[in-house]
Amino acid sequence: MHDKTALLLMEYLDGALPAEERQQLEAQLAQDADLRKNLEELQAVLLQLEQLPEQTPSSGLDARFDTFLQAEKRQLQSPNWLGRLRSFQALSRVEWQLAATFALLIIGLGFGWFWRVNQQQQAEIAALRQEMRSTQKMLVLAMLEEPSASDRIQAVNVLEQEKADPQIIKALINTLNFDDMVNVRMKAAQALGSFAADPNARKALINSLATQDSPEVQITIIEILVALGDKGAVPSLRSMSEDEELMDFVRQQAAVGLDVLL
Repeated sequence: MHDKTALLLMEYLDGALPAEERQQLEAQLAQDADLRKNLEELQAVLLQLEQLPEQTPSSGLDARFDTFLQAEKRQLQSPNWLGRLRSFQALSRVEWQLAATFALLIIGLGFGWFWRVNQQQQAEIAALRQEMRSTQKMLVLAMLEEPSASDRIQAVNVLEQEKADPQIIKALINTLNFDDMVNVRMKAAQALGSFAADPNARKALINSLATQDSPEVQITIIEILVALGDKGAVPSLRSMSEDEELMDFVRQQAAVGLDVLL
């Protein structure tokens, strides 16, 4: 924002603009979004300034300032040109310091205001994203109840990409143990394998070996547990390798997995 524009907006806010210039500025504000934004920012900074507590100088400060002022007056009245020059330099320093202090105050207030606005926006965005993720997760979990097997597989695929939590683990375990489609149960087993850091996921895979009646699902679970190196699966694999009622290739896979883990 240029100095001239800033001064014009200041006068506009103070009500010091002549009627014609005020109408021209308002017409420009109606068409220029950037100018409106500058006006809003300036209003915010001025509001911050108005809310600053009034500081009352101490009596000691008043006395020191009065002493300084009297000394400066004597210097100005002196015919000595060097004294007048020093006085001028001293006053210039004071004025420069006041101007610099005010500028820093404005910059600091402006920065603080923008920082607070940005923090608030970031918090709102984070809350919105969290709400969207929660809604998405609920919709995906609901898809596990769909009659279409392809929809249920798609839901498992999505859950596999999510961060593990008890609700997701529980839904996948339920799908692994009770879904009526072999492909869906296999996909649920693979998803639980990707969450192997969760003890409940590993335990569910091991326990499921005793209840699965599909050779495809049994082989899938055995491969996952062996790949994970989970020695907790050893008793189940030993039992399966000795179970004459299982298909030969399932018993053989269990025996191979048992040898790997032992």
